[in-house]
Amino acid sequence: MQLFSYQPVAGGAYAQGYANSALVPPELRLFYVDANDDCTNFISQCVWAGYGGWLPGFTSETVSGNLARIAGRVRQSALWFGSHSYIGSNRWCRVEEFYHYCTDTTKSTGPRAAKIAEGPLGGLDASLIAPGDVIQLVVTSYTPDRYGHGLYVTQAGGTLDDTLICSHTLDRLDEPLSWFAQYPDVYSRARVLRFEPASFEK
Repeated sequence: MQLFSYQPVAGGAYAQGYANSALVPPELRLFYVDANDDCTNFISQCVWAGYGGWLPGFTSETVSGNLARIAGRVRQSALWFGSHSYIGSNRWCRVEEFYHYCTDTTKSTGPRAAKIAEGPLGGLDASLIAPGDVIQLVVTSYTPDRYGHGLYVTQAGGTLDDTLICSHTLDRLDEPLSWFAQYPDVYSRARVLRFEPASFEK
């Protein structure tokens, strides 16, 4: 077991490279994509990249190396894993399961995060948000008061306009966080997760 730092730049580069899933050629795809229910699957991929799971690049040689790392579950865990051929574990692809797993301080391996803010999205202090953070949103049209969507922060700023995110379901590349905040009846609440050094077997 080894402790690995979390690198927001790597997570952000992955997020930007794979945000528009429909534009990624099949030969460059690393993980299974579920077009209608993919937000946390994508978030987990970005976090995986941030922990060094992803070898940056899009050449055929790099893609082959990354596929081998995914098959070998490099920077993944027994309960948090994704795949090229199926969506992966519940903790990898489900919003609440991802949150509880990442914030569980009793586990020995797997991603570690702390909740640094929570409240109405429009009232969040944008100065607290940093690149590499994950923002989870309550989506009232899903289940009221239950978190149901995830965003990966690629750029921080002093305002929600300057804070940029990438996401799947719907695909968004460097979208201002303020886009979501203008719909408080839909995205009624948010929480922000910050990732910390974590231990992995590989």
